[in-house]
Amino acid sequence: MALFQGLFLLVLGYGLLGVAYRSLSTGWLPFGPNGLKGRLEFSMNRQPFAYWSAFTLYCAFALWLVFLAFGMLSGHTAPLPLR
Repeated sequence: MALFQGLFLLVLGYGLLGVAYRSLSTGWLPFGPNGLKGRLEFSMNRQPFAYWSAFTLYCAFALWLVFLAFGMLSGHTAPLPLR
């Protein structure tokens, strides 16, 4: 179970880093649903503080997931409970 959880968290972490990296070239970052209006997006040009705050959250959470995954894969961190 630790192998599956480690690989899953590793894919999620690198995926989030990929989304954050791609946002540097596109200029916008998705940030969840916005009710009936579609999805919430922060633009680098129109909302710079919100964009860079979301970018920082994306990168921080992605790095946490990657380090947690490497800890699970190396055996230093216990797998997450399933209950």
